Amino acid sequence: MKILYPILLGAFFLFIISSCGDNPEAPPRFYYGNYNLEVITMEQSIDLNDDGASSTNFKDQVASLTGEFNDRMTFLQGDEDQMFFSIYLPNVLTEQGGVPIIRYPAENLTLEVALEEENNQFQLLSQQPPNPDNGEIVSIELLDQLRIEFKVNKSLYDFEANEWVDVQVNYLFVRGLIET
Repeated sequence: MKILYPILLGAFFLFIISSCGDNPEAPPRFYYGNYNLEVITMEQSIDLNDDGASSTNFKDQVASLTGEFNDRMTFLQGDEDQMFFSIYLPNVLTEQGGVPIIRYPAENLTLEVALEEENNQFQLLSQQPPNPDNGEIVSIELLDQLRIEFKVNKSLYDFEANEWVDVQVNYLFVRGLIET
């Protein structure tokens, strides 16, 4: 028995070492699942909530002007891959002295997409609802297997400049469990 144990142990290690050969094929990428909204940023500083402070952080500025944030995205695999998530757009309630009173409700979107592997960009095949007021989706990029970034051009009211400004808004989603 004492001789059998080292022989079996040696055979086991030889098996492990020989089974670790090089595989020329990369493992398939998997990016479907649930994602959490990490941050919403803008390409320029804007005062969205009339507090006198401009910022590029869209999410922090409008947190007090929305209901509850729907900060999840679901990405499903199918004949046409589908993404379900919400974007936030300005809704003018009324005006006082020429200054709009604005809230930022969530607009639920369903996108059908196809990944272009060579550049990690998703091609937008269809969008429901097809509402141009939501803004124009400029790009959807798979940054890595855990992060997807949406770039949306939309018009937002800058209280510092007292005018509507066209700006790019970036939504960054990170794959993971539901955060509480």
